[in-house]
Amino acid sequence: MSWLLGAFSDRRTYGSLVYSLLGLPIGIFGFTIVVTGFALGLGLAITLLGIPVLVATLIFVRAMASIERRLAWSLLDATMPRRPPMSPLSQGFLWGRLRDLVSARQTWREIGFILLRLPLGVVAFTIAITLIGLMFGGFVMPILVVVGVESQIGSWIIDTIPESFFYLPISLLFLLVGPRILLGWGQVSGRIATSFLGVMDRRELKRAVTETLVRTGEADAFSILSEMELRLGRGPSVNPTRVEATLMALESTGQVQAHREGSTTMYRLRDDKPLGQR
Repeated sequence: MSWLLGAFSDRRTYGSLVYSLLGLPIGIFGFTIVVTGFALGLGLAITLLGIPVLVATLIFVRAMASIERRLAWSLLDATMPRRPPMSPLSQGFLWGRLRDLVSARQTWREIGFILLRLPLGVVAFTIAITLIGLMFGGFVMPILVVVGVESQIGSWIIDTIPESFFYLPISLLFLLVGPRILLGWGQVSGRIATSFLGVMDRRELKRAVTETLVRTGEADAFSILSEMELRLGRGPSVNPTRVEATLMALESTGQVQAHREGSTTMYRLRDDKPLGQR
């Protein structure tokens, strides 16, 4: 019983409800823009007019993915970066930025999630509305009967107050289990969002670690991890094992130097490496 009632005091239950209700409009909006943008861009690509359309669509995808990360993190407590771990549009010349944007696996994961958001949004919205109806319908039905609104189950027309109490036990049952169902669906939604939007490729993780060392100068692995969590937010890629492995990989290629101070290993970028090669 405490397991069921605990969902009422868990803020993720209400966050899951909001996330589920937003799923349908956000899913329709994102799916429509992405499909229309790619269809129009590819159709016009032969005239070169489609290229700016495709680029604008990819930029829209990156913006929508950032919004989705924020929603999943704030409403579902999903473990993922609060913003993209790397931003190809902020570095290099225009062609290099576009090349990085198109070639990044992160971009295509974001496209996949936005397209998947529509069917997931339909399911989530249906679950939320159905649960709300079942949870509160039994309490609302007597009021509707009083004001003259009838309901029907098969050939049975419910038009009297005693008959309207038929819904009450159903509503009491779902009032008890409904929040737990919402919480469970929210956890499933959070894991799906994390699997698409919360993963950093090896190249992206190396760049994030390098940028962190540029700001911190010299630091141990724990300090680097803490700095990355503050900047990016927690996620499945920003964890001690992957950060330590990335530092060892950078050290093996000569991009990072390591030395021990007591029992702690300190890391810093090599001074003879130009910033663009780090």
